Amino acid sequence: MTGTRTRKAYQISVFLLLFLLAAISLGPFIYLLVTSFVTDMSQVFKNGVALKISVDMLSLESYKLLLEDNGGMYFAWFKNSVVLTILYTSLSILFCSMVGYGISMYEFRGKRIFVLLVLSTMMIPVETLMIPLYNEISSMKLTNNYFGVVLPFMVAPFTVFFFMQYARTLSKDFMEAARIDGCGELGIFIKIMAPLMKPAITSMAILQATNSWNDFLWPLIVMSKSEQFTLTVGIQTYLSPYGNNYNLLFAGGVISVIPVILLFFACQRLFMEGMIQGGIKG
Repeated sequence: MTGTRTRKAYQISVFLLLFLLAAISLGPFIYLLVTSFVTDMSQVFKNGVALKISVDMLSLESYKLLLEDNGGMYFAWFKNSVVLTILYTSLSILFCSMVGYGISMYEFRGKRIFVLLVLSTMMIPVETLMIPLYNEISSMKLTNNYFGVVLPFMVAPFTVFFFMQYARTLSKDFMEAARIDGCGELGIFIKIMAPLMKPAITSMAILQATNSWNDFLWPLIVMSKSEQFTLTVGIQTYLSPYGNNYNLLFAGGVISVIPVILLFFACQRLFMEGMIQGGIKG
């Protein structure tokens, strides 16, 4: 009986702790959501950031202004973000899964050195690569181009390493059986091993899509035309030395979060399964 009570007390304590952490994490977004309905932002930033917001301050005017007066540009930024996210995620998952699978499932000379190079690349800060990457993209005439944003980070070392770890959990017996049936190596990966890696692919797809959707620095460097901006870069233009349109910034920020939330909840089960298996096995 004592053990049961202790277990229940432990479960309740863990639940309360997780609930508190979730509330702290959601607090800024809830505040952003509420203030996005405030038309007069002077009331929000009066004497600092005001936490008291009354019902009479709320309206849909900010969203109406965003979608009507600036809707054409905002939807162009939204479209750019969607196209870049789909392009980057699909190419990244395709190539990283193939590289990670190949390293784990095949034996070849220099394999350990290759793994060491992948791991060492993860230690290099991305910011130190911005200037040489921009020079390379500029020499290839890919500025203001979707591929200029996608190509430099398409094969990310962390994603390759994750697929390496996950592929180690797969049995090579499937490969041998497929070879006996006359299936080629590419066919083995596409028809047999890739479906077995579905949880890992889903997990990385969500992470890569989120990273691409939220990316700010590299699209800002590559894209110089306003119609080519992504959503994260575009909504920052509402803040300028000549005036700050916080109402449009907050409303645009709320809309920009919705696709990521929907993507996560749609693939939540596979995401958790893939992260657990890829993180603790191998």
